[in-house]
Amino acid sequence: MGKQAAAVGERLRKEIAGAMKALALEIDKELRKGTPVDTGHARRNWVPSVGQPFTGEVTGDETHAQGVAAVLAYVLSNDPLWIANNVPYIRALNYGHSAKKPAGFIERAIDIGLQRVQQKYAGRIDLTEARSRFQSEVGAGGAENLASAYSPLGDDW
Repeated sequence: MGKQAAAVGERLRKEIAGAMKALALEIDKELRKGTPVDTGHARRNWVPSVGQPFTGEVTGDETHAQGVAAVLAYVLSNDPLWIANNVPYIRALNYGHSAKKPAGFIERAIDIGLQRVQQKYAGRIDLTEARSRFQSEVGAGGAENLASAYSPLGDDW
């Protein structure tokens, strides 16, 4: 019985970690796709990470690739997954400063990412709480450090 419970627990941890990785990467993909582009600097500065948000600004794509690799290597733990953008004007872009994309592209990216991952894991993992966590982070002025610190097991996990 102990081995069987351990095996079920391990499968559950892998499934949840997989959903968390998928969620972070889907939102990252949508953020990069939805960010208005003039020079590409704002788009390039969406950086996923594990444990804490990326700080600073990037000039190339290698930092993003390293962040994606860290997310792909993620195992279920107490460390949150993050997606950060530290360009000083990212909030203005999200509020509609650019005529190239409508306001609210960050919230839209979160919604699309959540919908896709919820469909993929339908009936196995419930991501309904994640939307309110993401939206409160953005609404609190946290667009430049958008945390995907979502644990489907609750805050005490």
